Amino acid sequence: MGPAYYDPRTLEPSKSIGFLIKRCGVLMSQLAEREFEAHGMSFTQWLVLIRLRWCESLTATQLSEDMGHDLGALTRVVDSLERAGLVRRQRSRRDRRAVEIAITPRGRRVAGRTLPFIANLLNRLVEPFARQEIEALIALLQRLLARLEFFLTEGAPRPARAAASPARPRPAIRVKPAAQRRVRDKIKDGTS
Repeated sequence: MGPAYYDPRTLEPSKSIGFLIKRCGVLMSQLAEREFEAHGMSFTQWLVLIRLRWCESLTATQLSEDMGHDLGALTRVVDSLERAGLVRRQRSRRDRRAVEIAITPRGRRVAGRTLPFIANLLNRLVEPFARQEIEALIALLQRLLARLEFFLTEGAPRPARAAASPARPRPAIRVKPAAQRRVRDKIKDGTS
């Protein structure tokens, strides 16, 4: 491994991958919200539908963690989707004590009809880039994602805390076993 890229003495937001990714995400969400306003749906509602479109069902906690969204705010989003007949709450088949959120057939159709809005937005965003640049950016982001998932699932060393700062327990992030295996395989293969 070579020398560290980041130095605390010269670190600035415009070169921090964390800041840049977060800022891009915030701006993309704002643009998407504008797109969806005209269609009577919020971007956050759409994100819930799309996430459930690719999963059979999720608990509110899982959905909240996956989206990085506050559980209370997410509950209100799910409530509005349920009133519109786009999702339903149901008892889990795996654990009868748990309630899961599932997309309805109507919700699946609405999510499918709205995919072109996002594809169009993404195409407008990457228009100035060559196809190879887009593919390279996606590949790099996928590698970074795999590395982050590895750190969270494999328990990367945590920095030492100052003695005056009491340690607060952090909520566990649940990653499905299949995702853990993919991350470990990528790390072993040297693709992350």
